[in-house]
Amino acid sequence: MATYTHFAKQPDVLKHLILCEVLRNEAPQVYVETNSACAIYSMTQTPEQQYGIYHFLEKADDDKSLKASIYYQLESTEMAKGNYLGSPALAMNTLAERTSQYLFFDIEKDALENIESYAKQVKLESHIQTCHTDSLEGVIKLLPSLSQSSFLHIDPYEIDKKGISGTTYLDVLIQATQAGMKCLLWYGFMTENDKIHINQYIVNRLEEENIKEYTCIELIMN
Repeated sequence: MATYTHFAKQPDVLKHLILCEVLRNEAPQVYVETNSACAIYSMTQTPEQQYGIYHFLEKADDDKSLKASIYYQLESTEMAKGNYLGSPALAMNTLAERTSQYLFFDIEKDALENIESYAKQVKLESHIQTCHTDSLEGVIKLLPSLSQSSFLHIDPYEIDKKGISGTTYLDVLIQATQAGMKCLLWYGFMTENDKIHINQYIVNRLEEENIKEYTCIELIMN
């Protein structure tokens, strides 16, 4: 089984809540995810998960907007079975057959097999393609073949680290945006200095490419 342990923690809750709402609004014809991880996980009830998805579900019961969210509806149903849905499953459930093609990239073969198994469960196996390769190079090569109705979920950790071809995940966002596609980009930082550095890197690169239409949301945990 793939060695992913980040699921259902606070960052996942924020990320996946936003992802579901954005996908519902955008309804892309093609969905591409760069760092997919698994579609479904068995819950382990770690302290981080208790303060993540368990806390969210408890508090959402008192908030109509959160309780009405796609994320709440999907996760509350699956959590009752002891499972957590990762972003591939959330995307498949949110978009279903309205999206003609899903492309999932990951370097962990077990994670892709997990996605394939879940796709069969929700009867979307004919709509998905799993790509067992480095997503930075793979997605850059894929971009010219994608239409403007494509949506890229770009979810590495380091977005300024260059790959073999000299490109970064921020370059993926820039090239996709310039081609008219919509993107959702996630990135991490550990310290205030890291945050300042990465935010300035993003602002500078987007200004260089004359990209002005974007929104930035930060989650900082004490």
